[in-house]
Amino acid sequence: MIGGSLGAPFVFRATSTWYKKIPLPSWTPPNRLFGPVWTTLYTCMGYATHRIWNVVVGGSGGGGGLHHPVVRLALFHYGLNIIWAPVFFGTKRLRAGHVLNVGIVSTLLATVVSFYRIDVVSGLLLVPYLVWVSFATRLSAEVCKLNPTKRGYNNAMFEADLFQLQKKAGKYVGL
Repeated sequence: MIGGSLGAPFVFRATSTWYKKIPLPSWTPPNRLFGPVWTTLYTCMGYATHRIWNVVVGGSGGGGGLHHPVVRLALFHYGLNIIWAPVFFGTKRLRAGHVLNVGIVSTLLATVVSFYRIDVVSGLLLVPYLVWVSFATRLSAEVCKLNPTKRGYNNAMFEADLFQLQKKAGKYVGL
């Protein structure tokens, strides 16, 4: 759950300023859907990881903890997940966010298979997350297509800059 809360400020700031102003696919889910979906997914991820940790460290897995390859894979994946929102929403680097999405799906697929081999329930708990992130990766590809980066600048950056200028102008004229 901590991962979701770390990215939340970037998401909230973007969705209340520039994100709603850039071209988005017609099939983009409403913003109000993301909170409940991610809360559910992070809960499933946490429980799955807890189950794996118990097997690897204390159960029949024979120890290993943070040095166990499956735990290291899951942590690497989680790190990619955590940096996605600051990259995509914070820096407005849409293509870099999409590349991260591809990495997230790839490492998640390996994590799901690895978890499933150790504990079937843990692997299955990650399947909804895999489906959602696969959808998000397709969405980010379309957002990149609709908002191409030219000379290091894209619609997201333009809309964010415009918002800041409007805010400054409002203060200047006393609004």
